[in-house]
Amino acid sequence: KMDQSQVDEAAKKALEPFDRGAAGENPFKIQYELQDTMQNLVGIVRKEDEMQEALVRIAKLKKLAEKTGITGHREYNGGWHTTIDLPNMLAVSEMIATAAIERKESRGGHFRDDYPEKRDEYSKFNIRIQKAADGGLKVERVPVKPLPAELQQVIEENK
Repeated sequence: KMDQSQVDEAAKKALEPFDRGAAGENPFKIQYELQDTMQNLVGIVRKEDEMQEALVRIAKLKKLAEKTGITGHREYNGGWHTTIDLPNMLAVSEMIATAAIERKESRGGHFRDDYPEKRDEYSKFNIRIQKAADGGLKVERVPVKPLPAELQQVIEENK
């Protein structure tokens, strides 16, 4: 059974940007700044100091996203949709930057300018990020299961 008070609270929160109207923060501007931050600071070629700066910017954008304001109606409203999407975009961006900082090597399509070499130890775990009890991020290194011998042989042959 659903808790009606939770439903009511979620609906109230979703509609708050209409109450703030044009006086609130522009959701499209926040989205653009997030895209710009991720492209320029957490792009294909990465450096730790830039990714740390991205986390600072993301934290500021999270605060702005709490104050978005929109005008218009509820039938179709791109600003409202963006406002609703922003918390998820910001959360994923924060996790991407955090995981990229944790990985101190270059592997695959993303290159660490400050760690240009591939390191075998990083092939032995995955980085898992989840919400911590305090609302922050909990970063864990989860061991990967060993590959079957026939797949390991293919990898060794292609080194």
